[in-house]
Amino acid sequence: MSNFTLRILFGSIYVVIMLLAALYGNPYFSVLMAILSFFALNEISKIAGNNNAQSLYLNPLLFSGIIVLIALFQGRDLGITEFVVALVIQWLCVAVLYRQLKSKNTINNIAATLYLWLPLAGLAFWFTQYEKDNVEYVLFFLITIWLYDSMAYSVGKLIGKTPIFPIVSPKKTVEGTFGGSLVTLTIMFFLNKYWLQLEPNALLLAGVVILFATFGDFVESYMKRKIGIKDSGNLIPGHGGILDRIDSILLAALPYLVIIILI
Repeated sequence: MSNFTLRILFGSIYVVIMLLAALYGNPYFSVLMAILSFFALNEISKIAGNNNAQSLYLNPLLFSGIIVLIALFQGRDLGITEFVVALVIQWLCVAVLYRQLKSKNTINNIAATLYLWLPLAGLAFWFTQYEKDNVEYVLFFLITIWLYDSMAYSVGKLIGKTPIFPIVSPKKTVEGTFGGSLVTLTIMFFLNKYWLQLEPNALLLAGVVILFATFGDFVESYMKRKIGIKDSGNLIPGHGGILDRIDSILLAALPYLVIIILI
């Protein structure tokens, strides 16, 4: 089976699992976020060369377990302040990782853990607490990311000529980025109008997701290039690891949640 076929097959399975978890609600969605958290933290430990049992299994189990406990006991104590603090902490973690990505000190390990865990935990906690239209908001978020990834790739493949950030990701072009954004904004506007019917401005929400998803994609590409790896792992045939699959989600989730809580 060719790599392209594997990519389509397992990419479709990933999308179906994410959609079903959102549609069926809790605890399925939060448990899925916990599973993603476990594998993401496991992968980052392997990449960092921390191959002891605590780094590979115990720490991922601990952080994933927190998500599951919140989902099971329907925690409702987190408000806008906590989500903004989580967002600021994640950005600080990105700054730390940017400066000392190859270091194996404790601060770097903590920064990598929080950078990955906070957005996945944030999605699970928000989904548990804000029950009004939570399925629709999550579907809007996921579909926007997947649609933008596909449209940016397709437009870039068709007319892309100018690399937008050649040092980090030479295949991504200005034409693909802006053309994909325009197509995605248009489609999400009509999907929201005739299907999801969320009250806030769909163009604003989709714009926030696209902006930070693009940033997250570049951050992931930069980290892999600096470390000297092509894929974060080999868990998903045709795609690489979990981090290769959720890179756009990691930096887009918390800004998106802050915006929808505010408006």
